[in-house]
Amino acid sequence: MPETTLTRLEPDQFDAVNAMILRSKAFWGYDADMMAKMETVLRLDPEAARQGRAIAAWQTGAPMGLAQISAPYHSDTGLAVMLDLLFIAPEAIGSGLGKQLYDWALEQARMADAVTLHILSDPHARGFYTAMGASFIEDRPSKLIPDRTLPWLEHRLS
Repeated sequence: MPETTLTRLEPDQFDAVNAMILRSKAFWGYDADMMAKMETVLRLDPEAARQGRAIAAWQTGAPMGLAQISAPYHSDTGLAVMLDLLFIAPEAIGSGLGKQLYDWALEQARMADAVTLHILSDPHARGFYTAMGASFIEDRPSKLIPDRTLPWLEHRLS
């Protein structure tokens, strides 16, 4: 596998990263209607990129993964950070890149003095997050897709 470089994102990279996010989501077999709905919300936040709350993994000039976290906020468990996005290009799934990006998110959350990393996950990714040390809390209704639930997880940092 080619060398992977983690970098902050520049505006001219946003389109390529957003396209990778959608390829990653489509990997799980979602139909065109579902993907059209997801395309409206599964996008890199340019402000998060400018603030250093997003990082991309690159191999030979192509985005292979992305992690984005929220700004810290107060929750019922104390100061928290949300894992807004974590996507891996289909050809890089299983390469360890997801762990590398997840570890970056944990490190950033700790540096922000958060005690919890919150995750609203795709059902297909729940096993990955629990393998990384997150705990499943409950299924929550999707705000985008009626009659769909999404796993809510948390990773305690202390």
